[in-house]
Amino acid sequence: MTQSVVQRFTVSLAGGSVFAALAAIMTLAKASIPFPLIPYLQIDFSEIPILIAFFLFGPVSATISAVIQWIFLNVQGSDAPLGPMIKLIAIMSMLGGFAFGNVLYKRIRHDGNRPALAISLMFGGGMLWRVVAMTLVNYVVLLYVGPVFFGADYLGFAKFTLEQTTGWRFGNDFMVLGYTLIFTAVYNIISLIVAAIPAGLIITPVTKSFKHITSVEAWLVRSTRS
Repeated sequence: MTQSVVQRFTVSLAGGSVFAALAAIMTLAKASIPFPLIPYLQIDFSEIPILIAFFLFGPVSATISAVIQWIFLNVQGSDAPLGPMIKLIAIMSMLGGFAFGNVLYKRIRHDGNRPALAISLMFGGGMLWRVVAMTLVNYVVLLYVGPVFFGADYLGFAKFTLEQTTGWRFGNDFMVLGYTLIFTAVYNIISLIVAAIPAGLIITPVTKSFKHITSVEAWLVRSTRS
């Protein structure tokens, strides 16, 4: 590897570790709010540092942050092992969607730099991948993982929760499952927005001096230009 690649990897590794620590601190501080329609789902602000790591250092750094947070959640015992695993899948699918959007941008941009298009494709990819992945995960958890592996009626609990928050009455499990998956998709879209917008606002001024501080250009700048 060239010196620049080694330097970039070293900076990414260090950055991922730093922002993982910040995410862990925010987790300990319970920096989250319940999603009103399904209160057991928490809109978690600890995703913000992970996205900052992604925008500044790239997918490798953000993945390191996400995995370290997953380990921390398991050690802490926050609904482990299922809760941390679902959290990791949500974050990794979002990061994968961002990365896919970036690859798609490089294929269709033609000549010239189009930052708005790059960001739109990354944002759309992250949203789509997260919603699809979490819809599938929640379907499996509600119908199979809960009753088979944990002996718990997750769908029944979801029905009780929805009836409490909406005031509706559900006649069958199919309706409960459908509305739970729809509301969970809305929750994941909101979670992405709540994390991505602050992360973007934070890194916007930082990117101007990032290369001077680290000798490495911010990943988002490289990606929207290349």
